[in-house]
Amino acid sequence: MFGADTSLVIDALQMVGLAVVATGGAVWFFLSRRNSTNQPVAEGKAGDLEDRVRVLERIATDRSIDLEDEIESLRTTDKTKEMN
Repeated sequence: MFGADTSLVIDALQMVGLAVVATGGAVWFFLSRRNSTNQPVAEGKAGDLEDRVRVLERIATDRSIDLEDEIESLRTTDKTKEMN
């Protein structure tokens, strides 16, 4: 049943098993890391959306003469955020 090459086959199977375990562990690590870093970003985007809605509400209800200047300042602020 066992021949001269039995130890080589067992060594090869052990190496394959270690490679599978290492790959699975790496995939699990990177997926869990990606999921944990996405939550604060999503919360930050929700906060940005709320701020934008507040600004839009103020613009819609504000009848001041300086409205155009405020809109332009918001556009330049958004462009600087996109560059960063």
